[in-house]
Amino acid sequence: MKNTFSLTIRSILSFILAAALLAGVLASCGGDSKPAPGGAGADGANLAAEPEVEKLYLDDLPEREDLGGYKVRLLTSDKRSFEALEDAIDVTDVEVYKRQLLVEERFNVVIDTIIDDNWGTNATTLKNSVLAGSDDYDIYACYGYWSIGLATEGIMMNLKTAPNLNLDNPYWGAKFNDAMAYKDYMYWITGDIALSYTDGIYATYVNLMKFASKYSGENIYQIVKDGKWTLDNLFAYADGAYEDLNGDGKENQGDFFGYSYSKEDMIDGMSMAAGVKYTTRDADGVPQLYITKDNTAVTFAEKLAKIGTSKATFLANSDDGASMAKLFSDGLALFIVGRINYAATKMRDMQDDFAIIPAPKLNEEQSTYLTTLHDGTTLIGLPKTISDQGLNVSTYVLEAMAAESSRSLTPVYLDVALKNKYTRDADSADMIDLIRENIISDFGFLYTETGMNNFFRSYVVKGEGISSIIAKSEKMWSKTLDKIITNLEANAG
Repeated sequence: MKNTFSLTIRSILSFILAAALLAGVLASCGGDSKPAPGGAGADGANLAAEPEVEKLYLDDLPEREDLGGYKVRLLTSDKRSFEALEDAIDVTDVEVYKRQLLVEERFNVVIDTIIDDNWGTNATTLKNSVLAGSDDYDIYACYGYWSIGLATEGIMMNLKTAPNLNLDNPYWGAKFNDAMAYKDYMYWITGDIALSYTDGIYATYVNLMKFASKYSGENIYQIVKDGKWTLDNLFAYADGAYEDLNGDGKENQGDFFGYSYSKEDMIDGMSMAAGVKYTTRDADGVPQLYITKDNTAVTFAEKLAKIGTSKATFLANSDDGASMAKLFSDGLALFIVGRINYAATKMRDMQDDFAIIPAPKLNEEQSTYLTTLHDGTTLIGLPKTISDQGLNVSTYVLEAMAAESSRSLTPVYLDVALKNKYTRDADSADMIDLIRENIISDFGFLYTETGMNNFFRSYVVKGEGISSIIAKSEKMWSKTLDKIITNLEANAG
């Protein structure tokens, strides 16, 4: 019944569009010309204000536009965000499908999604196409880690000069996108258009039942609200929670641990949450090495090592967080730090109630809780070889898809799939909103060629001497950063 479902959804969307547009026309035409009660008459003075007509769409594009049936070729590895399935069952998949149909109907376009879920090969595919001067693709939606460097090779176009995009609109991730920019050039953007912009953020998971039993009378949510969820408090609460459950007098698997981690991406996320700055910008917007300029990185590494070497901490296997999350979901760890999507992918069968709170701050003096995105977060770019027609149509599509995602896809994912289906209380839902308020990043962190993004993974148990290690790394980091900037400057445009 695929075709029946597709036609039904398409027909419903067509009807909604037509009805909404008709309502707008009728509202603008108005009724008779009599002044409103209390009005002053023909000169129009003191007439009652016309009621505002609610916008049909969140974007600034025309409500309808005939773009001639153009086929937008979208190359991506992100199935979840862009593969429109006619027989979708999951609520988020249904919204992805509805979003595509709505945009296609609104602008008379066809979105041809080309899936290549090998993160590295699709970057090579696009690069080879552009270097050959071919106009094979209009939009590239990619795994950031493997593709961000295409900007330094002259493969991507500057989105700040592209028509139809309003990157100041709230459905684009302004802070994150600005971090990827070079001077007045922005080659990559992301935001609500990609599900990974929501579920790739980092947070702390707390076993609520164990926390209540070990720290009776304390409220983990209030600790967060009071600005006291810090690395020191993570250590203190974790350290006091350890139990030698198997009674062998050793800290090993089978015991209850206060904290578990693996030497993977959650360490990267914790560094950003603690306010570590890898680079800053000069007056012209050129990135400058900063990590060696203050003591934040050293302090973070020392606090992290204190936690990592505690008897109350269990070092799990490096398997994309699977072992760490299993220990937690089995009720054998009080805290872990991981991506938001763990709730849906790794802990959906957990028996104990758990909370989601921000990743810890460096200290109480840090003004806000911060988070960043997994290095595989989907980035959106346009190849330099895109045609003029393709550029015009594709930017219509991107802006409309991002706006519609903000209105329908993100709320459904947050409210239905994540907050209601997987988290266990209203406070955790509020915490997710708090975490999403400050999604940040850093040029040196994002352009992974610098080697800075995963630096702290190697030193999570080596806090001593970290200051000299960071100082010794300055030359290497400066060299790779200069190389990236030189290439961006050479290929600017």
